[in-house]
Amino acid sequence: MRKLLFLTIISTTLFACTDKADTLRGRLTALDKEFGGAEVTDKKKAEEFIITAEQLASLVEKSSPDEYVEILLKAGGLARTIEAPQKAIELYSKVTEKMPQHPKAATAFFMIGFVYANDLEELDKARAAYELFLEKFPNDEMAESARAELKNLGKSPEEILKELLQNSPDSNNAVQ
Repeated sequence: MRKLLFLTIISTTLFACTDKADTLRGRLTALDKEFGGAEVTDKKKAEEFIITAEQLASLVEKSSPDEYVEILLKAGGLARTIEAPQKAIELYSKVTEKMPQHPKAATAFFMIGFVYANDLEELDKARAAYELFLEKFPNDEMAESARAELKNLGKSPEEILKELLQNSPDSNNAVQ
C-alpha cells in the first residue's frame, strides 16, 4: 500500500510538472508573437516572456538541458534587445554556471563579455569574460570575434576604422 501511495504521489507530481511546463511553453509561443519579434513593439510582453522563460527553464533544467539552454539564451538576447543588460548577464550566467559543458554554453560565455563591453561599458569585466571564453573555447567559431573584441575594447568606432584603414593595403596601389 505504501509503495502504491508513493508511486501515485510521484506520478501526480511528474504529470503536474509536465502540465505546467506545457502551459509555460504555450505561453512562450504566444508571447513570442505578441512582443513583436526582433523589433519588440511591446516591452511588457517581452518582459513577461523573460519571466515565463525563467519559470520554464527551472522546470526543465534536469529533464531537458537543451531546452534549458535554448530558453535562457533566447531570453538573454531578448533582455539585451529591451535594454536590460544586467538581466541578460544574469540569464547567460545561469547557462555558464549550470551547463558549462553544453555545446551552446560558449555562446553564453561570449555574450557575457559582449554585454559588459557594448551595453554596460564595463571594460574590466568584459576583458575578464572574453579571456575566460578564450580559455575555455579557444577554437570556437566565435574565438576570433572575442580576440577582436579584446583588441578593440574601449576604442570608438572611429578609432577602430582608422586602424583598419592604416593596416589595409595602400589604396593608391590598388588596381583600378
